[in-house]
Amino acid sequence: MSQGTVELDVCMVAQGVGPATIGGVTRWADALTRELPALRIGMYRPGDALPAARCYHALMPAAVPAAMDAGRRAGSPVLLTLHAMHEPWEPVRWRGPVPVQDWSHGFGYERTSPDPVGATPGCGTETVYGAPDRIVAVGATVARSHAGVAAGRDIDVIPNGAGRGARLARRAEPVVGFVGRLAPIKRLERLLEAMALVREVNRDARLVLVGPDDGPDGYGARLRERAAHPALRGAVTFTGAAAPERWYPQFAVMAMSSDTEGMPLAVLEARAHGVPCVGPDVGGMREAIAEGGLVVAPGDAEALAEGILAILGDTARADRLAEAAYAASSRWTAADTAAAYADLYARLGLS
Repeated sequence: MSQGTVELDVCMVAQGVGPATIGGVTRWADALTRELPALRIGMYRPGDALPAARCYHALMPAAVPAAMDAGRRAGSPVLLTLHAMHEPWEPVRWRGPVPVQDWSHGFGYERTSPDPVGATPGCGTETVYGAPDRIVAVGATVARSHAGVAAGRDIDVIPNGAGRGARLARRAEPVVGFVGRLAPIKRLERLLEAMALVREVNRDARLVLVGPDDGPDGYGARLRERAAHPALRGAVTFTGAAAPERWYPQFAVMAMSSDTEGMPLAVLEARAHGVPCVGPDVGGMREAIAEGGLVVAPGDAEALAEGILAILGDTARADRLAEAAYAASSRWTAADTAAAYADLYARLGLS
C-alpha cells in the first residue's frame, strides 16, 4: 500500500460510536486521540466502509471481523483491545446470558446468546483471539478473564488511566455521585435502594446521577419513578448527558452498583479528583478503586449503603481515602496509557 493511499494512521473500530461524554469506549478513544496528536486516528463502526489505514484497532471482539477484513485489504496489522470482562451477563427477566462486551459497548439490547464470543456472526473464538496481531486488555482482571478462551495467545495489559484533576478541599455536603450510562448493566435501581437506606441514617444525603439514558425504552423512566418514592423524593438529581468534570468536585463519594465492570473510567476519573469510591467486588472494580475507596459485596444494596455511610459518616476516614485516591491517580495517568499505545503502534510499524 503506498503512502498516498493512506487516509489514517489508526482506524479504530467499535460498536456504539457516539459523543465522547460519559465513560465507555468512545471517551477512552477520544482521550487517546487527544494524547497522540501526531497520529491521524479515526473511529468507525464495523458496518462502515473503513478507510485505508496503517493499523486497524478493534476496540471490542465484535469489531474484529471488520477490522481483519480491512486489514487484509490494506496489508495492515490489526490490534484488539479488550475493555470488558469475558464472562456473560444475564439481565433480569432476560432469555439468557449476553456477552458483556456487547452490552457494555452498545451492541444492542435485543440480542442474546449463551456464547460470550460467538454471538456475533464471524466472531468466534478463533477469529477474535487468533487473528489479531496483538491483543491488549485495559486491566489485569480483564486480561485474566479472557485468558482461558484466548487459545494460548498472550494478552498484554495497558491499564486505563485518567487525566488528573485539581487537588480538591474536603466536600462538606453529603453528595453521592454516579457517572455513567443509565443502563441496566449498571444496576442503578440497586443504587437507588442503597440511597434510601443511606437516608434513613443521613437525611441530608443526596444522589446525583450524571449520564444519558442508554437502556431499553422505559428504563430511565422507571429509575425516575423509583426516585420519586417518599424515601428519595427531592434527593435525587438526574443531570442527563453532562461533562462529568463539572460534577466530580461536588461529590463526597462516588458510588457504583454495576453487575460487571472492566476497568471503569468513571472510577479512575473520580479518583483523579480526589473522590473516594465505593463499588461492588465485580470485574475490575477492586483494581480500579485500589486504596482510594471501599469495595463491598456485589449485588447487595445494604452493603453498598454501609460503604457509602462509612465514608460520609467518618471525616477522618474520608480524608484518608481521598488522599489515597488522588495519590494513586498519579501513578498511572491517561498520558501513560497513551505513551504505552504509542510504543505499541510503533512496534506494529507506525514509527
